[in-house]
Amino acid sequence: MEKDLLIGDKSIANYGSDDLSPGIAQGTLGHSSPFEEASAPPYELMEETPADEKKKSEDSGSHSPRSGEEQDEIPPHLRDLNVLSASEQDMKEAFLKYAARKCCYRTAPAKHMKVRNLTPLNTYRYRLETFTETRETYVASGFYNGGFVDSSAVAPPPAPWDVIVDPPPLFTDCEMHLPIPHSYSVENCPNCKGRGAIKCLSCEGTGKKKCSACGGSGTNTLEDNSICSWCSGTGDNCCFSCRSNGWLKCYRCNGTGVLLFHTELTITWKNNILEHIADKESGLPIYLLQEATGEEILCDENFAVFPIVDFPELSIEDYSRACIEQHRMQFSLGGVHHILKQKQTIEFVPITKAEYEWKGKLYSFYVFGKEKKVYTKDYPAKCCCSVM
Repeated sequence: MEKDLLIGDKSIANYGSDDLSPGIAQGTLGHSSPFEEASAPPYELMEETPADEKKKSEDSGSHSPRSGEEQDEIPPHLRDLNVLSASEQDMKEAFLKYAARKCCYRTAPAKHMKVRNLTPLNTYRYRLETFTETRETYVASGFYNGGFVDSSAVAPPPAPWDVIVDPPPLFTDCEMHLPIPHSYSVENCPNCKGRGAIKCLSCEGTGKKKCSACGGSGTNTLEDNSICSWCSGTGDNCCFSCRSNGWLKCYRCNGTGVLLFHTELTITWKNNILEHIADKESGLPIYLLQEATGEEILCDENFAVFPIVDFPELSIEDYSRACIEQHRMQFSLGGVHHILKQKQTIEFVPITKAEYEWKGKLYSFYVFGKEKKVYTKDYPAKCCCSVM
């Protein structure tokens, strides 16, 4: 069970409640300090031992970014971008599978090429995820057929952020709609002004319409000026829309003249993502890397994360600082959004460029990602396909 989420020293919502139905947060936080009204301890107990200082420094660093010593625990092949992440055999196998999947590619170059050079072009991908909760209210209405009304006379309706709900799993988009308790009221229908009926638009409330046969004259002017047989000389016919009543039952209140109003609460959980890939000008289109996965080398999850420091790629540090500040400005000001959790990760994305020779000419291709995806601009053996 997670504790109450605190923003600005205020309790927002008690997440993780066993009660699935929405409730009302009662009172304020009831946690009392264990040192309340305690007298000062003896002087000898106030002296910190080296072990206490070490423990204190470890606790204070538990919510800070990774230090340089912690980052040294990352394997060398993930910290050094100039280390080959794929062997020549791996490159050939990936290239052969790629050519075999293309209906217009012959596999001979992939089978018999001569690899001349392998160049590591590995890079890093930074991702910031900010899991937010937004609460908005609007007035909703429905039919009222009598019965109990949970109005503000029963109890004061809670504020939107005082309604207790169970949130979805972290970093998962979700939306919930629910009525706010004690916000119901019975009021006149605004469509019919409480009458239960609205004026017929077809006859404008008269219950009659001009006869279409005689044009309202009551006589048959096209023949012998005899009395019109359709309207019996009155020039009017009954309105079939309202059955000569001039009024129609109000569709909004179903003819009752009243509606049951309440305040509807919409809760939106959203995982907001910012991503950056360090561009090494490798010649590989950046958009291809968005679909490839890498090896996660850093994961920092907390209520508020700090910018990355002491990382070998400076652009990752700069983008981490910029992303965190952007989300802080976007979601922390104004009180519309509440940040529930943040997570930042860094992935090592392997990229290897192969230069090979086929029939006396040099070509190249890339193998990237843990999936060993392949990209090439100039495959040497293509055939023309046609549909008969």
